[in-house]
Amino acid sequence: MEPGEALGVAAQVAVTLAGFAGVVVVFHSESVHEWSPIDKFRLRTLLGNSVLPLILCMIALLLLTVEPPLTGLWRWRSGVAFVVLLMFGIAATAGFRSFDVRELEGVSANFIFLCIC
Repeated sequence: MEPGEALGVAAQVAVTLAGFAGVVVVFHSESVHEWSPIDKFRLRTLLGNSVLPLILCMIALLLLTVEPPLTGLWRWRSGVAFVVLLMFGIAATAGFRSFDVRELEGVSANFIFLCIC
């Protein structure tokens, strides 16, 4: 598989996840402003996990068009992508840990979120 094809597939998966987040919002019974903080956190996490890879894949696809390929630029871009994803992970973990354990006990599908703790 060529690098361009792999990045294209990753971008399509990211767009699919973002679309799924939109479907979640549409089919939820209340307005987003009336959601519980845990549901808002889940939506932010879902959107972040789809938008960040999409942006990083689009930047990489743009860099594939540069002739000749700049090896140093790819290394810097990979380092920046690592830092951005690390910061998102730290922010998501800190946001999750701000919830009280008692709040999380009655929430549906909390197994995935409790694994982070």
